[in-house]
Amino acid sequence: MSIIHKRLQNSSILIVEDDSSTLKWLSRVLQIYFKEVYTAPNAIKAIELFKNNNTDVVLADIQMPDMDGLAFLDKITKINDKTIRIVMTAFNNTIYINRAVQSGVDFYLKKPIDIDELLVGISSHLKISQKNLERVDLGEGFFFDSSNKMLYKQDKLIKLTKKELLLLELFLKNKNTYISLEFIEQNIWEENTTPDAIRMVIVGLRKKLYSKFLENLKGLGYMIILP
Repeated sequence: MSIIHKRLQNSSILIVEDDSSTLKWLSRVLQIYFKEVYTAPNAIKAIELFKNNNTDVVLADIQMPDMDGLAFLDKITKINDKTIRIVMTAFNNTIYINRAVQSGVDFYLKKPIDIDELLVGISSHLKISQKNLERVDLGEGFFFDSSNKMLYKQDKLIKLTKKELLLLELFLKNKNTYISLEFIEQNIWEENTTPDAIRMVIVGLRKKLYSKFLENLKGLGYMIILP
């Protein structure tokens, strides 16, 4: 299990389950492996949690009140299509299985959950996901190599400050969604800072890339625009 532990130790997971005992058990076990574990008893609360934390993995029960797990995972895809999406159910329901296949969830688990099977599945998908993210096309000749954390324009290295690098990685992790200055401060700055200080880093990053790679919507924040 050491390889799995190493692969998951910097990752985060959101568990959505309306059965409180199952939710507590999964949370307790997965906290051993993941850096961050978030829990929600229903899809509505889970969406709010995901917007604020954008986890690497989402594990959801299918049958939940208000919104079922597959409809919930469709919404997660619209926020971040790189998140690994897993559904679990206690029932062999053909309709649910067909919907899961059509919606492209990463895998489908039958309850009671086999923790080893769950961890191996997540670990394998994280490896594929990380490999796909190694080289990211940013448009206008720019690309970001996430394996060595370097920004290039064609073959020329573009040097970034530590804050610019962290900010670029945060935007890439949260693509398809606007992120606020408060969210940026919580995820990058270790101490309290000012909105102007954050905007200065954004300005610096725009100068080193190009201004239109970020879209700013008043009241919502910034979103990276990829080609």
